[in-house]
Amino acid sequence: MNKGLIQIINNSTEKKIVDAGVTKKLEFVDSENNSVPVGIPYHIHITSDKKYWYMTGSSHEDVSILIFKVAGGVPDFVKYRNLVGSKREEYLTEQRTIPNNLDYKKGFITLFFARQANASDEKVFEISKNDFDKETPFYDKVRLQLKIFGNEEEVRIFNIRRINVANSRLRGIEYVVRPLQYFRPLKKTMSSTSGGSSGGGGGYS
Repeated sequence: MNKGLIQIINNSTEKKIVDAGVTKKLEFVDSENNSVPVGIPYHIHITSDKKYWYMTGSSHEDVSILIFKVAGGVPDFVKYRNLVGSKREEYLTEQRTIPNNLDYKKGFITLFFARQANASDEKVFEISKNDFDKETPFYDKVRLQLKIFGNEEEVRIFNIRRINVANSRLRGIEYVVRPLQYFRPLKKTMSSTSGGSSGGGGGYS
């Protein structure tokens, strides 16, 4: 049994129905499409995407397994097979984005963050744009654009505002990204350091 998937379901559970009933003849199948015996107690997890997941045991235990309704519920088993078949898309890993010279010429960089859905105690982590664009129902995600070049105080204020907005959508971002994390200051020219006009000072270091 896919314990990883069960853990994600647990972390994404908004409501749990204990003592939901006992299995009837040919009512459920397991992940191998085998009929579940009659009389097995089960409980139900309702996840943040409003899907219903049935598991053995009147309440959740380490030995609980996923079971799937047959009568009028064939899509449940299809849903499970689709999830298992695309599990690479379901398990996101941390991947940091480092700005390059082109980013500094633009003056901005976009970062992407995720956390397991309905698990506020889990750490927010940075992911790639490719993972951000995937369908991952068990993760909450947000994008964050940071200013990385210019006047330091302007960059700080801009980024603090952007971080606060992102943090309101995904709590915890404020702890994993800093306002001046990738900041590069404007170059000071010889004329500006000697008191003359800098002539724009638009280069980057």
